[in-house]
Amino acid sequence: MHNVKGTAVTNFKVVPDRPIRNAILRILYVMICVSLVALAYWYGFGQGLHEEKVLLKERTQLKEALKLSQEREAKLRQQVAVLENASIVDKSSTDSVRTMNRELSDKIAELEEENALYQGIMSPSLNTSGLTIQEVSLGKTASQNRYRFKVMLTQVGNNSDYLRGFVGINILGVQNSEITAYSLKDLSEDISDVDIKFRYRYFQDFKGELVLPEGFTPDQIQVVAQSVGNKSARVEELFDWSDLENENNVGQ
Repeated sequence: MHNVKGTAVTNFKVVPDRPIRNAILRILYVMICVSLVALAYWYGFGQGLHEEKVLLKERTQLKEALKLSQEREAKLRQQVAVLENASIVDKSSTDSVRTMNRELSDKIAELEEENALYQGIMSPSLNTSGLTIQEVSLGKTASQNRYRFKVMLTQVGNNSDYLRGFVGINILGVQNSEITAYSLKDLSEDISDVDIKFRYRYFQDFKGELVLPEGFTPDQIQVVAQSVGNKSARVEELFDWSDLENENNVGQ
């Protein structure tokens, strides 16, 4: 019996040729792609305009705040000049005049710091940019071992984007003859996290009151700030407790 050799059978399928229909489908596909690209462009353009308007509004508000602060400072300086140049002051009112003069001088000092902050944010120096620890301050209270605190972070340079990240604030010192560190969360009811989240465009401050533990002698405050994202940066500084306790604000 002989094997029969032959060509393998191939199945073919007849498909109608529709050049017009295929061309229309290609055109529709291209139109859909172009439309999607155009929509994405206009959406991004609109978002950019919105962000620009928000930024301009915030800068205008900062400029207005700076102007008002400068006007208040100028008025206070005028009042101090009037008091200092008064040729005749009743003896009974001398103490009250001195007290008022001292209060006005303190207020002027506060306004000068406020002005410096606004000017530093809007017109930063060439050697300063990005995440900055602007201020760390302490204030005594009527209660023993209880202090008011304030830590301010700023973003100088390009303020078009929000700065996000975390900041850790620790109190370093000695307790029972041993070097000890407390996080601000352990000492203050106003702080709920060890790593405090921040998100701001110009500045953000963290303030409240802290209570030192019995037998603990503070030496320094450590501030470690870490921004994330495109503006990732890390800033760490130590501040002497004695300077802060004497109400010498420390910052840029």
